[in-house]
Amino acid sequence: MAEANGERPARKLGGVRDAPAGRENDLERLVKVRQQVVAGTMHHFTVEVKEAGGAKKLYEAKVWEKVWENFKQLQSFEPVGDAAAA
Repeated sequence: MAEANGERPARKLGGVRDAPAGRENDLERLVKVRQQVVAGTMHHFTVEVKEAGGAKKLYEAKVWEKVWENFKQLQSFEPVGDAAAA
């Protein structure tokens, strides 16, 4: 539906959208993943994003998941320092 209106379809990573609404970027590749068991699982994704203008940048997304409650929540989506994407 979004493609018919000239909009790019929202990409999802593990059932969670790649970035908060209004961000002009494109998920390029998954760089690193780790998990932490809490009251559920905290997934840590390091992703490469193509921003407006074509520059690539690394971000870390933290996603809290409780499978037994069908619950997923994006906790944070932050740039990884000033390091350029390799």
